[in-house]
Amino acid sequence: MSDSHPRVVRRGLRALALAPAALLPLVAAPAVAAPPEQWPDAEAVGAFDFLLVLFAIPLGLFVVIAVLAYVPSMARGDKYTPGLAWRSENEWFGGPKDGLEAADKADRQALESAESERGGASARW
Repeated sequence: MSDSHPRVVRRGLRALALAPAALLPLVAAPAVAAPPEQWPDAEAVGAFDFLLVLFAIPLGLFVVIAVLAYVPSMARGDKYTPGLAWRSENEWFGGPKDGLEAADKADRQALESAESERGGASARW
């Protein structure tokens, strides 16, 4: 009896809390209203106008955005030709500000002491 009473109360409270959401579709009615008599009747839309608005305008916007995105890279020209070796400097994102040469010249003890002061997953800030 000691465990069943709180369980029954919880179930009853849950049912009471969900009852308005369950009954709302039963009491909801569609809104019925007539447009004012002064409004003119809408003209019929042709198939061409329908296709223009539904397909041609979005497709045109897509083409314009794609061209605007590719124009800067097309203006710069190709920097890499497939099949040839890469002829540019290496990049290290998040590495030392002075580049790879600075990483080779760095003092190992200074790096280890800097890493011990960092936070990260250890939560030491």
